[in-house]
Amino acid sequence: MKLEIKKQVETPLLSRSRVTLAAEYQGATPSRMDFKKDVSRKLGVGEELVIIKHVYTRFGKQKSKVIAHVYQNKNDLEKFEDEYLIKKHTEKKKEEEEKPAEEEKAEEKKEKPEAKPEKKEETEEKK
Repeated sequence: MKLEIKKQVETPLLSRSRVTLAAEYQGATPSRMDFKKDVSRKLGVGEELVIIKHVYTRFGKQKSKVIAHVYQNKNDLEKFEDEYLIKKHTEKKKEEEEKPAEEEKAEEKKEKPEAKPEKKEETEEKK
């Protein structure tokens, strides 16, 4: 992915900067997490301080306009950004933590079907 900074506006009262970028890529439009990683690399800041506010893509084009907020610290990010945006940018980590729990549930489900056929045999004997 190729990123080019078009505009960068500092907002000292909110301790952030609003960055407008032009992105070029191959294939499908990258996810917010991909944009977040590339923007943080381009600007030299931590990924936890970047929020992708908007991604504007035109149909059939492999170019997008990306608007990102880059904060100076995590406390200000949590104070000024909406909860749904923060969740969008941290969901993948939670999903990775939940996967082992889901695998355990799947194993339990595999064990349960073995117990069910025994009940069917008992009912057949009664008939």
